[in-house]
Amino acid sequence: MSPTPTADSVRRQFLDFFVERGHREVPSAPVAPLDDPTLLFTNAGMNQFKDVFLGTGRRDYTRAVDTQKCIRVSGKHNDLEEVGHDTYHHTFFEMLGNWSFGDYFKEDAIVWAWELLTDVWKLPKERLWVTVFGGDEADGLPADEEAERVWREKTDIEPSRILRFDRRDNFWEMGDTGPCGPCSEIHLDRGGPDSNPDDGADRKIGVNAGNERFIELWNLVFMEFNRLDDRSLKKLPAQHVDTGMGFERVLSVLQGKRSNYDTDLFAPIFARLGELCGREYGASLDDPGDVAFRVIADHARAASSSFADGVLPSNTGRGYVMRRLIRRASRYGRQNLGLEEPFLWRIVPTIAQVLGDAFPELRQREEHVQLLVQEEEKAFGRTLDRGLTRFTELADRVEGTLPGAEAYDLYATYGFPQDLVELMARERGLAVDLDGWEKARREHQDASRSEGKFRQLLTAEQLESLKPTRSTYHDEGANAYDLDTVVLGFFPGSEGAPDVLVLEASPFYAEAGGQIGDTGDVGAPDGTFRFRVEDTQKLGAVVAHIGTAEGNIDAGGQVNARVDLMRRDMIRKNHTATHLMHAALKTVLGDHVNQQGSYVGPDRLRFDFSHPRAVTTEEIERIEELVNGQVFRNPTIGTTLENLEEAKARGVVALFGEKYDDEVRVVDVPGYSTELCGGTHVAAAGDIGPFVLVSEGAIQAGVRRVEALTGPAAVEWIQEQRRLLVETARSLKAAPAELPARVQALQQQVKEAKKAKSKSAKADVGAALEAVRSQLQELGGVLAGCARVDLDQKALRDLATRVKSLSADLAVVLLGSDGGKVPWIAICQGDAQERGLATPSLVEHLKQHLGGGGGGKPDLAQGQGQNAGGVESAATAIREQLESALGG
Repeated sequence: MSPTPTADSVRRQFLDFFVERGHREVPSAPVAPLDDPTLLFTNAGMNQFKDVFLGTGRRDYTRAVDTQKCIRVSGKHNDLEEVGHDTYHHTFFEMLGNWSFGDYFKEDAIVWAWELLTDVWKLPKERLWVTVFGGDEADGLPADEEAERVWREKTDIEPSRILRFDRRDNFWEMGDTGPCGPCSEIHLDRGGPDSNPDDGADRKIGVNAGNERFIELWNLVFMEFNRLDDRSLKKLPAQHVDTGMGFERVLSVLQGKRSNYDTDLFAPIFARLGELCGREYGASLDDPGDVAFRVIADHARAASSSFADGVLPSNTGRGYVMRRLIRRASRYGRQNLGLEEPFLWRIVPTIAQVLGDAFPELRQREEHVQLLVQEEEKAFGRTLDRGLTRFTELADRVEGTLPGAEAYDLYATYGFPQDLVELMARERGLAVDLDGWEKARREHQDASRSEGKFRQLLTAEQLESLKPTRSTYHDEGANAYDLDTVVLGFFPGSEGAPDVLVLEASPFYAEAGGQIGDTGDVGAPDGTFRFRVEDTQKLGAVVAHIGTAEGNIDAGGQVNARVDLMRRDMIRKNHTATHLMHAALKTVLGDHVNQQGSYVGPDRLRFDFSHPRAVTTEEIERIEELVNGQVFRNPTIGTTLENLEEAKARGVVALFGEKYDDEVRVVDVPGYSTELCGGTHVAAAGDIGPFVLVSEGAIQAGVRRVEALTGPAAVEWIQEQRRLLVETARSLKAAPAELPARVQALQQQVKEAKKAKSKSAKADVGAALEAVRSQLQELGGVLAGCARVDLDQKALRDLATRVKSLSADLAVVLLGSDGGKVPWIAICQGDAQERGLATPSLVEHLKQHLGGGGGGKPDLAQGQGQNAGGVESAATAIREQLESALGG
């Protein structure tokens, strides 16, 4: 009997099978698409090849194979609500796929698929069924007789097991628009009581019927068309093959499991989760605990993969989706498994262990992912209990439907995502008023918008009237910064808005990629019009010069546009230094470093990047050494225009979240750094001058921020640090080299002084306790009184702790002294409260006579008065109230 294949061995078998047939093995694209704004997450293996199918891109190979990380949580492909409640739905999954780009087509795709399934993996042929496209009248498409013929003539499948289905099942489309085509699916009959495909004349029973007995294994898509916005179909420039096989599903078949969750992709995760919650997985499909196991494992895999690929938790976009998944999983763990404390982050290492061979970034960024998940769990935990209480109160008083506004408050106030609120409502037999939710969301957004909201610079009508701007800032010679050009439009501002000038050609760089826009001047030759450019922005293909005008000018007017060259020079130094620093960060800290944001201006550069801990002093020094080393080496900075895919294929760094054109500018520091970048840069690294890191800190969990200076600004900063060092040494009467030892000695002296003061304070508190005891009396069985002591707030709290132990029945006010202020503590416990006396009534007297503020609970309150002159009257009022209340 053959040993059960492992996940790693099955994955490798698939890849090797197609490599042996001339395919290039390519790595999985990030689960968060870098250069496709139409996709929230990668949801199919073909996403990274979309440009090839559309004919807008190309590769240096025509056959490819990979295993692609995918997430489906929104839009057409959304499996979120089914996850955990059956055995085969996932939000995160792997898609095994092979592709042909204008190379082989239907015959090879079908024959190889059959060979792998039946000859290599030995699946029983009598249990396999295939489907082909049956045609569609609305699209004017006939049945796919070619694919059906190949199945009949080139494989040994029983012909009666070839079925035709309509476009709902056998015409694959990635979305509302984009590449698409007929497909042929391979299904497996797993056997069992669900149905019998041989019953009756209808051979379609079971296949595509939505049961767990007949499952789709592999989808062979024959890309022939592009779906346009008007829903029409256009033939693609070439015919392609795109196949996709759910790895989790085929693995369950090959391992003889009825559930995807019973494979070795999930067993180690369940084992770790079982250790954390004290129970085992495997009770039953519908068991709430088992459902929680599946949901948690799935959501943790999705969060781990996306965070490893650079996604960060947020309230929008991809980050919000991950926040939703973490909060759903946290709530399942708390409700069904009794996990009150953050636990998801403890599962991350197991996920990295299981998937790390296929996706090494999970191991490389394991600590980073753990930190992000843990912080998200902690943040949700701070409001979870109160939110659950609020939900229970709301659900208990309504019938049928939760009001939308109140349901939305669970999100706005307690952070409960909409799908979690809907899930909790369903568990109580309730629905959510989604129209009311949406109305409340819009009202909340309107109320949250800042007063200084963005003002539209130009209207849509104005933009439509303007031609695209020709930019010259990358030109050789003076045109890069000083250009004679023509006005396309001048739009004076109103109501405090700036003036806007649009030119036919412009040397001004418009803000993009972290680099701020150029400033400078534009003027007519006769002096009748002058425009001070204070910012430059891009509005589509139009460059908008924003600033202040003197005079007026019509379209067609001749002007000279001149950039502030000194300012641009400082920006160029900082931009090239940013590239050098990015490479240095990866060298020193590791390949997990990914850019999360940047600012490149004339004054400084700022760089945000993923890293789980503070950068040490030694690491900062090493980063500075590497950057300055390149400055001293002084290599010429090369810039070339290249095809995007070719540039990425040769290892050029593309920044996370950036959208690039097909033709890209590559900035190359030979032998050190190569990045895609459209900004302005120095001609040689030596032009940067000295580089110094001036600050480092966290901006959120797992993301650090550094700021740096270059050139004259760096020299000025270094000189200022030297001045401070010399002045400090002079103040301490020590040489600069002796300062560390001198400061350490002073710290030791302070530490010893604090220790002596603390010892003295304890003695003072002990003496004060005796003084307080002498000022108290018994009133109606309660030890009561108002005592004045010469102690500050901290010592007064220590004293209060001791006073509370004098009697179980106590009503005492302690008045301290701290530099003209009066710290106070009021205590009411035992019979004092039973007889109606609580601290709020005492506090009122204190505030009335002493001013200041404070408060607390009925048994203990504290605060500080500002009027030391009112101590006598306050003490008298307190004593009178105690005697009145306690019957002294």
